Amino acid sequence: MSRRNPGSGRWRYAGSAVLLALLAWLLLAGRRGGDTRPEPPLPPAARGRWAFQARYMASVLSMLFVPSMRRQAARQISGNSSAAARAVAEPAAYRQEARYSLPFRGEWYVYNGGPDEATSHSWDVVAQRYAYDFVMVDGSLRRWSRAGEHLEDYRCYGAPILAPADGLVVELRDGVRDAPGAGTGWVDLLTDDFRGNFVTIRHAEGEYGFLAHLIPGSVRVAVGERVKAGQEIGRCGNSGHSTEPHLHFHVQDRADFFQAAGLPVAFDGVSLDGEAPASRLYPRRGTRVRST
Repeated sequence: MSRRNPGSGRWRYAGSAVLLALLAWLLLAGRRGGDTRPEPPLPPAARGRWAFQARYMASVLSMLFVPSMRRQAARQISGNSSAAARAVAEPAAYRQEARYSLPFRGEWYVYNGGPDEATSHSWDVVAQRYAYDFVMVDGSLRRWSRAGEHLEDYRCYGAPILAPADGLVVELRDGVRDAPGAGTGWVDLLTDDFRGNFVTIRHAEGEYGFLAHLIPGSVRVAVGERVKAGQEIGRCGNSGHSTEPHLHFHVQDRADFFQAAGLPVAFDGVSLDGEAPASRLYPRRGTRVRST
């Protein structure tokens, strides 16, 4: 029997702590200099922005003590490193193959994301460099009613999520619970998958749409199924690592979320901030978008 080195466990945990701290920084580093848009308001349930951010960071660092979370964080950081060589520097450097529509009906708001470093969802997280977080808002950019403590308080919760283009479903997850504590900043440490319930669709060679945080039990497609643009694939929820109901959407260069590089894609038939519909548009954080 080999004798266990008592120091190996300490080093393993120290390494995990470094990985998780790095991941937390990457996820919070989306807003860059040059983006002057005001931060959207937080619900009363947050009890203030500093309290919200403190809870979020405490949740992320607490993942150190959850083996499944440590493994997922390590996979994401390792994949981020390997995908860096394929990172797309700007939309002009990429020629997209498929034509994309917004993955929902009606008017939504771009809470996070854009085609450049200043508006990026998470510029240094290569898979999510060109990702978007979409929500529904009122005239004051409130995403909720009442105090925002319950999932049903959020305007986008339960809204149909649509395939953004024709394609083949290559991966999905269902059955992950909606995260508790909506609007407070707490992250669900007991979730099986920080992506929550998601669907990955192959739209073209090297173009895979990824739609996440769906309501458990709402996924309406199966792996191997061919879907058409505009077909309902699930309902907007709060599963996985989500601090409030929203749709996370991005296009990536391979099916594996953890090994992928994100791709900048323009949308067709989009009305931006009430203007006439246009095509080949890249939405930006802080704008209202409507699919026509």
